[in-house]
Amino acid sequence: MGPTKQVLKEYGNMSSACVLFILDEMRRKSKEEGKETTGDGHDWGVLFGFGPGLTVETLVLHGQPIVE
Repeated sequence: MGPTKQVLKEYGNMSSACVLFILDEMRRKSKEEGKETTGDGHDWGVLFGFGPGLTVETLVLHGQPIVE
């Protein structure tokens, strides 16, 4: 939730574009903190996107190893 809060605080709600900014923030933060994967050190994750009305999109994500 940390990267999500950081992106919303810095840029505000950008609708679906937030997803890309949050993934980039997670990648950047993971590398900065010396985590093993781009997924904040985790191998697997879930991404939820909520749209107008009752639109919900879900993705299962697989963290990639961070290579220097």
